[in-house]
Amino acid sequence: MSSNGNGRKKPRVGIMYFTSCGGCQCEILTLKGLLVKLVDLVEIAYFPMGSSKNSLEGEFDIMFIEGSVSTDHDLEMLQLARERSKILVAVGTCACFGGVQSSKNAEASLEEMLRYVYGDKVPTIVKARKPKPLKEFVKVDYELPGCPVSGKEFVLVVQYLLNNLDPFLPKMAVCYECKQSETPCRLIGGNMCVGSLSNAGCGAPCTSKGLGCYGCRGDHEDPNYKELVKLFRQKGYSDRDIYNFVKVFRGNYVREKLLPYLDLEIPQPKD
Repeated sequence: MSSNGNGRKKPRVGIMYFTSCGGCQCEILTLKGLLVKLVDLVEIAYFPMGSSKNSLEGEFDIMFIEGSVSTDHDLEMLQLARERSKILVAVGTCACFGGVQSSKNAEASLEEMLRYVYGDKVPTIVKARKPKPLKEFVKVDYELPGCPVSGKEFVLVVQYLLNNLDPFLPKMAVCYECKQSETPCRLIGGNMCVGSLSNAGCGAPCTSKGLGCYGCRGDHEDPNYKELVKLFRQKGYSDRDIYNFVKVFRGNYVREKLLPYLDLEIPQPKD
């Protein structure tokens, strides 16, 4: 373990990734000056995307993990990380909720998904699993959602943890940030938007560019799926349209939270 200028040992930090696009790590790497300051405060012992020198030996004070658990190897690495880490933080939507890759979980078996992608030549080099968030397998101390995660929010979380504080993340709807920035309501304007269900904190970049919110930061504390379905229908969207839009980042719980309000028959998958 390295030390800072005061002779104190730096907290040992790791940044690991499983099944994901790597966008959250890229967001961390683009911090540049802030990342340099972070390196002054901690020892980043494991970060394969950012360094060629990595070690998983010994104990970690904080382990950040991007990506969903989608293979047996992912699960083995997650269990190892949990065993060796005092604090484990899920970073990004894939790690927190399963990500886009889990959008078919509610309607198809793993075998069906693999055959849809690969046909009769399903690769056997890795043992695939249905994409799941980290918390399905181990205790996750904190979640930092987003697709990608906010780099500045990542730095704030690190600062909180280094000062033995619980990170504060917004719990209100994205609609709140649209009101703050005087962004016109995309749902009223005819766009599909789940900002009323979804956690704020991103700054509402999608709605500010004329798009609807897909809800990559997950649900806030009191989401009202029933009323949102009514609003979508009033705008002329079919129940299939609603299902296909909402499931993008909610594949692991769309059946439980959304389907009760839709006139759709989605067969329960075999696994």
